[in-house]
Amino acid sequence: MINPTITFDPKEILGKLSNLGQVQLPSAAATALNLTVYAMRESIQQAALVTFNEVVPFTLASFLYQKGSPANLEAVVYIRPDAPKGNAPSSYLAPHIYGGLAYRTRFAKALGRERDPSPLGGGGPILAPNRVMAPTQSPQGVRFTNKGRMSPGQYEQILAYLTNTDSTRTRKEKFGRDKTKAGGMRYFYMNQAMVDERRNLRSSKPGVFMAKGRRLMRVMTEINTPSFGAKFKFFDIGIATANSEFPRILRQQKFL
Repeated sequence: MINPTITFDPKEILGKLSNLGQVQLPSAAATALNLTVYAMRESIQQAALVTFNEVVPFTLASFLYQKGSPANLEAVVYIRPDAPKGNAPSSYLAPHIYGGLAYRTRFAKALGRERDPSPLGGGGPILAPNRVMAPTQSPQGVRFTNKGRMSPGQYEQILAYLTNTDSTRTRKEKFGRDKTKAGGMRYFYMNQAMVDERRNLRSSKPGVFMAKGRRLMRVMTEINTPSFGAKFKFFDIGIATANSEFPRILRQQKFL
């Protein structure tokens, strides 16, 4: 959270106040404080648009603020800490603010709990704690959103197949008719040993594949969890905006 302490000397900012003006000061300060945190949120949203290549509307809407009052001159700007479905913005943005390994998404966590069904997997999970699945950029097999990302529905579908007790079986209970029939489709995971056994793959890395009829298409590649630098200056931007905007807005308040 951003929770900068703004201290001020009313005489320095506003000059000599009348007795009535001093009574009005808490209300004016609360107004200035609340306008300031709104400006802070806007500055942070603009910084996100500049810092990241693509920002989804849900992320931009996740920069929130809590107002203060004349009786409690404290306001907070923060990032949404939860999400009804999917990943909490405060969690997946944290590595970009503090630096460190990429956030482990709900999808990766689920595959980390699921045992690799292949005997060649040695009984371990599909995903080790330091590994993630990255969608391929190939137009074959991957359903892209207008942002160029794999669609949430396809993530869900892949997860439904891979978290079955046997990833070579279909999920008839979820997707209806048997997808393994001729011309049908299914997803499955190939670990490193399975990939090494095949000679016709363009990449030698493990991953998630789609079988559609006789065609085999790689849709995700297993990679080491990427690490990020602290490039999103969330705190610096918030504090700089607070220090510049609060005195300016407070001076605009009318005092008797």
